[in-house]
Amino acid sequence: MPTPIELLSQAPPALHSLVENYWHDWLLACEESELNDKNNIPLEQLGKVWACSDFVARNCIRYPQMFFNLLEEGFESLRNFEQYKQLVAQAIADTNDDLQLMKALRELRQQEMVRIAWRDINLLASDEIILHELSDFAEAVVATTLRFLEKKQAGINGVPVDSEGNEQALLTFAMGKMGGRELNFSSDIDLIFSFAEDGETSGPRKTSNGEFYLSVIRKLIKVLNEVTADGFVYRVDVRLRPFGESGPLAMSFSGLEHYYQMQGRDWERYAMIKARLITGREADKKYLQSMLTPFIYRRYLDFAMLESIREMKAMINAQVKRKRMKANIKLGAGGIREIEFIGQTLQLIRAGREPELRERSIIKVLALLAEKKYLLPAEVEALTSAYWYLRKLENRLQMLRDMQTHVLPEDELSQQRICVAMQVDGWAVLLDELAQHQKNVDVIFQQLVSPVNETTEKHTSDKVSPLLLFWKGDEVSDELTSQLESMGYTDVNILLEAFMSLRSSAPFKQLSDDNSNRMASLMASLVEQAVSYEQPHQLLERVFRLVKAIAGRKIYISLLNEYTAVQQQMLKLCAVSEWFSKRLVRHPILLDSLLNADDVLASEYDYQHLLSIELKQIAGEDEQIVDDRLEEQMDRMRQFKRRTEFSVAVLDVFYDEPVEKVSDRLTDLANAVLEEILRLSWQAMVHKYGKPQCLIDNAVFYPAMSIVAYGKMGGNELGYGSDLDIIFLHNSAGEEQYTDGEKSIDNQHFFARVAQRVIHFLNTRTYSGMLYEADTRLRPNGQSGLMVSSIGAFETYQHEKAWTWEHQALIRARFVTDNLQGSALIEQEFDRIRSSVLRRTVDAKQLLQDVVEMREKMRSHLTGKSVDFDIKQDAGGLVDIEFMTQAGVLIHAENCADCIKHTATLELINELATVGWYEAEEAVDITEAYRYFRKLKNWQNLQCEADIGDVEEHRNKVMSVWRRLMPAIEVQIEKD
Repeated sequence: MPTPIELLSQAPPALHSLVENYWHDWLLACEESELNDKNNIPLEQLGKVWACSDFVARNCIRYPQMFFNLLEEGFESLRNFEQYKQLVAQAIADTNDDLQLMKALRELRQQEMVRIAWRDINLLASDEIILHELSDFAEAVVATTLRFLEKKQAGINGVPVDSEGNEQALLTFAMGKMGGRELNFSSDIDLIFSFAEDGETSGPRKTSNGEFYLSVIRKLIKVLNEVTADGFVYRVDVRLRPFGESGPLAMSFSGLEHYYQMQGRDWERYAMIKARLITGREADKKYLQSMLTPFIYRRYLDFAMLESIREMKAMINAQVKRKRMKANIKLGAGGIREIEFIGQTLQLIRAGREPELRERSIIKVLALLAEKKYLLPAEVEALTSAYWYLRKLENRLQMLRDMQTHVLPEDELSQQRICVAMQVDGWAVLLDELAQHQKNVDVIFQQLVSPVNETTEKHTSDKVSPLLLFWKGDEVSDELTSQLESMGYTDVNILLEAFMSLRSSAPFKQLSDDNSNRMASLMASLVEQAVSYEQPHQLLERVFRLVKAIAGRKIYISLLNEYTAVQQQMLKLCAVSEWFSKRLVRHPILLDSLLNADDVLASEYDYQHLLSIELKQIAGEDEQIVDDRLEEQMDRMRQFKRRTEFSVAVLDVFYDEPVEKVSDRLTDLANAVLEEILRLSWQAMVHKYGKPQCLIDNAVFYPAMSIVAYGKMGGNELGYGSDLDIIFLHNSAGEEQYTDGEKSIDNQHFFARVAQRVIHFLNTRTYSGMLYEADTRLRPNGQSGLMVSSIGAFETYQHEKAWTWEHQALIRARFVTDNLQGSALIEQEFDRIRSSVLRRTVDAKQLLQDVVEMREKMRSHLTGKSVDFDIKQDAGGLVDIEFMTQAGVLIHAENCADCIKHTATLELINELATVGWYEAEEAVDITEAYRYFRKLKNWQNLQCEADIGDVEEHRNKVMSVWRRLMPAIEVQIEKD
């Protein structure tokens, strides 16, 4: 029978004879099996698969009925884990001995691998689904076969039981790619076994639990691993177990715990990231996982892991070189292993503090690392693209002959077959694509796991450096004194006293040998670099305080040693301000934020999203915040605020951020914090009392509650350490204003308790400090008023009782929280009320008098406390600019709606210039002054030195505008 043309349509001419030979062999196999119906075979797909895979072709020829069964079922259909379990269970159900069991499993394995290869080569499933199916099938085979063998062994010895007589089950860790559901086509499967307790079986022929499971595991390995006439199922590797090949095949929980606590090594931590328990009782799984988690993930940031990763990579490189494994897409530069190293290294460093990073899937890990800004989005895109390309190529290489290979073929025929499988036009094209992906990966890998910084390398090789020898324990020598003098240090004797004091301090004396060497390299590097700063002795005094604080924490010593950039940034921060030094000493974890590249640090942050990620790890499944988690929530939020504020300060000082941008970042942070606190507080009270509700016109209405910000927060002008001026509003009205829970309270009390919880959250000083100091005195009737006002009462107060200064404050009032259902209604009402109050007709003369009188009262109470110019309160300062601007808004808003469109002072100045309140030149002058004074105020709070040479010029310009706008009133007040 001639070869159909369609069969050869997707194969290049060089492969036609190969496909034709398989076709003729297959026809003979069909005749022998009396299979004559070949009309519905998709010949194009068949020819393509045979061109790409000897394995598929030979199994189709050997088992033609199997192929027809798969064809009838449809290759497009998915298989999930439960379906695979059923297939395995059906295949082995009637087997009576090991030979039958092994044959059944091997035939099923060939069938399912043919099916998966067909789906993959013909692009009937995504790469991710292919990996999942390969992994799910392997898991189903192991779990179902293991349970089958356990039952058989129990027929001889009885079942293993614990000390209370409860039946046990063997627990199996799927390691590596199987654990991450990323198994490749011809992969080994790495397994580790454990059981709960030592003891005996329950049958008449008793044996220890350990011996029972040893028999089962040996049988499982034989059944899966042994090569027979039908092939094999899986190569089973159990060498990752404790003590490796010399250790028992299964250990009890207590044995595992003792081993990993006392002898567990870094590479075992790395391996355990992907470990997934696929058999055993659920309670045992949870216990075992919780027991191992502290071993895998350290409580603190673990930058020392970089050294271990470097060592592992060096061993792999040596293996590749020794075995001459050229073009190895797994182990070579830019290969699959480097991508895994990148993701899993960052997991080991950070996932102790951030449990959401404890993912097994490398793709999910990379996405999380981008989300958290630990990798750039472009880097993750490159790594993800390379990963899928390499995994596809890996599978196509292995599908060719069902061999566990990661090496590109050297013969031209195999290269052509791989090109067909990869849908590329030629081998040169494939090599170019591969090289680009590998280059992208290796660049990122080298940036992360780069060699120790050059300074450290220099010290490591420089055996006679007096400075390094001193930090390693030598006495003070003339050579050391000469070295310090030659570097440029003055007062060397005072400096040496500081050196001796630090070296003899308890934290230094308690260092292990390894950490002592790391510290010596770090100190030598810091001392060499510090001399280039303006005040090196002051800098070293600050640095020594930080070094003493981190001396007992290997992770931070490793961080500074590993990353020259972080070391240099730390020196710059300590040199510029005591504010930075104190925070680094008190919270060394802030060093971690210095790892970020400049463009990441300066990128627009979605603080609400980042904060939700931070809190997600300690939220309950129903997202209800309960009292026993409140303190942890408070600490998490304080840590988040501290890290973010620190990063903003770095941008401010070193990257010349505009003052408006700094304020925007600090205000966005406060917005996110307030929204999240209100949401959590609301949920906590709803959990306790039910939802507030009321009857309005006989219809049930569910009221909401919101926060309005005043002052600097309302005007998007927050600085470092600013208070938050806030009020609370609700829209409950009508009748029956009670919550709907079992423990019902009236709505006013409900809202008050939510507000009290918010204030407690903000103001309470915990171990991590205070979040914000919140001031609620701007609410209607001040401190004597209700903590939470109804929107109706707020409107009445603003129209009938509020003073002029309260209307001034309302100009900078801004609705903050809109994350509760129904809050949009309050926002609409608040905006309407604010507009109606601010756009009323006013007596300009009386208003100006009120404004100036209030300003004079403030001057008399708040200025004159310092001989220096008070940027905020003194004449010609920030408050003068704000009061002039607010007066102008209240006078002109009636006829110009744009005057109240904004809450920020600089925006208001622009609007007032258009209506003539400020002359054009005046608007420029006070705008520049306002920016200048705010920048100075921020830098004062950061304890940074700032150029104050232009203070008088800006102050005089502000005072000149003040005198023009309100001279008569000011004179009148002075006469009084």
